Amino acid sequence: MAGKTSAALAVVPSTPSKTKRAKNQAETVSMDVDVQDSATVSSPRRRKSKKAKKPVENTDPMLNDEAYRAVELKQVSGGTLTHEAIVFSSDSTLFFLAKDNAVAVYNVENAEMVQSIAGDRKQGDQAATIHAIVADPDQSRRGVYTFSADCRARLWDADTGRLIGEWRLPGGVAIYAVADPLRSNAFYCAMRQAPVKNQKPISDKTKYAVTRLTLSEDGSVQTEPLFKMSGTVGLCVRGDSQWVAAYAKFRVVLAQVRGSGQVVQHSWRMTERVSALAFHPGEPVLAVGDWRGRIMFWHCVDAQLLGSQPTSDRRVTRNAHHWHAHCVNTVAFAESGTTMLSGGEEGVLVLWQLVTGARAFVPRLGSDVMGVAISPDQAHYAVTLRDNTVKILAAATRGLVASLQGLTFADSSQPRLARALQPNQFTTGLVVHPTTHHVVLNGEPGHLQVYSALSDRHVVSVEVASFNRTGGNQSRQPHVDLVQYSSDGAWMATVDSRSNAECYLKFWNLDPATQKYRLATRIDAPHGGVSALAFQPPRAGHPLLCVTTGRADACLRVWALQTRGTDHHFWTCRSTARYRDQFPRAVAFSADGSTLAVAFGGAVTLWDPETCLAPAAVLVASAQTPALSGLAFVGESSYLAAWSSTRLDMWNLLTGSVWWTLAMPLLAVTVHPRIPLLAVAALQAPNAGPLDASLLLLSPESPNPLVALPHPAGVEALAFVPSSSTKRNNHHSAAKQLADPLDHNMLVVLTPTGLLNVYGAADNEHKEAAVSKASSAVAMSSAAFANIFGKSKATPAAVSSVAANAHVRQAMRLVRSAVQSAYVNAPYHVLPPVSALYDQFVTAQMHPTTPDTLVTSTSEEDAEDTVMADADIKEESTVAVTSRPATVDDLWSEANPDFIQSICSGFQAKTS
Repeated sequence: MAGKTSAALAVVPSTPSKTKRAKNQAETVSMDVDVQDSATVSSPRRRKSKKAKKPVENTDPMLNDEAYRAVELKQVSGGTLTHEAIVFSSDSTLFFLAKDNAVAVYNVENAEMVQSIAGDRKQGDQAATIHAIVADPDQSRRGVYTFSADCRARLWDADTGRLIGEWRLPGGVAIYAVADPLRSNAFYCAMRQAPVKNQKPISDKTKYAVTRLTLSEDGSVQTEPLFKMSGTVGLCVRGDSQWVAAYAKFRVVLAQVRGSGQVVQHSWRMTERVSALAFHPGEPVLAVGDWRGRIMFWHCVDAQLLGSQPTSDRRVTRNAHHWHAHCVNTVAFAESGTTMLSGGEEGVLVLWQLVTGARAFVPRLGSDVMGVAISPDQAHYAVTLRDNTVKILAAATRGLVASLQGLTFADSSQPRLARALQPNQFTTGLVVHPTTHHVVLNGEPGHLQVYSALSDRHVVSVEVASFNRTGGNQSRQPHVDLVQYSSDGAWMATVDSRSNAECYLKFWNLDPATQKYRLATRIDAPHGGVSALAFQPPRAGHPLLCVTTGRADACLRVWALQTRGTDHHFWTCRSTARYRDQFPRAVAFSADGSTLAVAFGGAVTLWDPETCLAPAAVLVASAQTPALSGLAFVGESSYLAAWSSTRLDMWNLLTGSVWWTLAMPLLAVTVHPRIPLLAVAALQAPNAGPLDASLLLLSPESPNPLVALPHPAGVEALAFVPSSSTKRNNHHSAAKQLADPLDHNMLVVLTPTGLLNVYGAADNEHKEAAVSKASSAVAMSSAAFANIFGKSKATPAAVSSVAANAHVRQAMRLVRSAVQSAYVNAPYHVLPPVSALYDQFVTAQMHPTTPDTLVTSTSEEDAEDTVMADADIKEESTVAVTSRPATVDDLWSEANPDFIQSICSGFQAKTS
């Protein structure tokens, strides 16, 4: 038997004819989770019964403990900062940003947040999204109006965050809102009408009604419909409140408001797509920006010129201001009317001197200019950029005063219309930097962004691939596909591509002096496309390795770090391997770096990373297993998680079998790098919408979730991030760490709208309440049991199980005598299972030490150091009182003396 200890694992698809022992070792279950009810566990290998399956209750008291549910949403980071131009307060000291369901208030001088209002952030996903904000023109207070998706308008105090007033809007949802220049409680709004059947919420055919609203102090709302328009994307009002303009793609509508119910509408069909509108503050001019980079001045805002009858495509006098090479995204005028500001794809803010014809520029802003706002005192310009950045510039010097960087949305071509991220946008997922604990994910094209989810701050942007920003060819923009870090953070590996035609694998070395990553090696087209990437944990005496899997050549490559001299490092290909011409999709290293797991189709192959000659083992759950998309070793345990889009298999590598299976639509999976814990984002039903997601915290030992939370905002990626108060203590057991899985860790969830929801352990009072509730439930269940069946008269297990079986006592003596020397080196196939010895061994160690039994315990301890005679064993076995049968009678019975003798002789030989 000793020669079989190094046999490789070879697992074939499971069959229904399993032995009883195999079923006890590998519990393969399938679970449908409903966060409202308890988990339902069933076996997929049994034949389907016509009877309804009853849910199997979890009898583990630790998994049923309500303290596991003491997890709450700590904060919400990220979000869209620049879907609309920012708004200054009436005194120009603050500016407001609509951030999903709240209004963030910032200081103009340093861009620090001073207030977050209009929504409970801990219940953020339940609050209504804010579509438009307008500063309160009342000089006596610093307030802000909000127009949200729940068809309500609210007035907030920016200093205290107090709600001043609330109004129900009868005309629908206000998507765009502009204050009436003459009345403080009136607004011009673009109200979105109810969509027709099977129509998308955001569409060019969506009907909008441009309406003037008057909000009364008594809570009533007066509406004055002006005109209707399809696909409205912009709205502006002239300073005298007599002219309103709106545009949608190739159409411009100009309405003259003469009085109550008197509106004269003029419309034009354009040959170029319109992208911006603005009224000149003093002249009868409407500035129209288009996709060709032109700003056309229409001299048409005059009642005498247009007359009192509605017109269509009437010819007007126009003159062009042309500098931009691409689409003009924004146009704004200073209060004096002598200066015009414009911006577009070039990333340059242009200042036009309309009197002299001169131009001034603020170049290299870093991204496309999407909006410009001028403070009421004309002292500051606020520029919003496509990469979710806000920059405050001084009007006099055009210098940077403050900058606010949010979570960058890669490839978000239309942030004003598309509130959700583009598909396959964050291909890197959420990667946690091993030393700084910041999350790393895709940024603007060709960049990685490093973001602190706990402090809601952008840290740095790493340029992986450069490109011509104003080239106009969006398909040639680079995209970072993958990124991974070594365990000490000294090396970073990235994979970037351009429209799937070019692919580059790059290794970056961290410069200790500048704390920046510098390119060390670039490999062109390593596989024709890389599907997975992983660094090997460091091993003493071995070079650092990195493994990549090919998307086109169906092979895996092992890259080794080479050193030439003291400071010259480069990477070379060490070995290449294939498996049955199947395409690999995922790769993972064990905690000690000795085992490499690669997913080929639906099979998991285990390799020796030093040689990669042939797989040492092949794990296949079933013939119907779909292609796996992810692999991860769970902490430092012997469990390996393998998942696809529809199921999650937990492999026990000690038994070589599937321990359990979670069969449900999966959105994202992440595994904690140190403790045995994994988080799963899944849909509650196969036909559920993308916003009906659930978050599950699981232990690898059981499919019953430790925590189940609803997450109605959808999930793009997950990551475990250590909290700032984390104190690393490796002496804590895994059970103690799992007793409160998010005590020193945070679970960060990236939503489709770009929010980072940070979940952590609940406050102490919530934990104490949950623990007391669980204790009360246990006490009530014990009392109910006693009332029905009566009190138990059995001897306590700690006393009665000391001598439950003579052979168990003999094994315990051998284990205790050899634990310091040879027990850890004994072949595993000659040892009884741990589950067989655990109860007796622990209860014997925890025997109560009363004054009466203290001497007896000492004498027994001394006696256990000597080999007992068979007569003594029989005599003690007759005296022992047992309250329940021993759990190891099948293995340690007198009917199998040869097996017992082989184990005893093995231990004696080792200890001698």
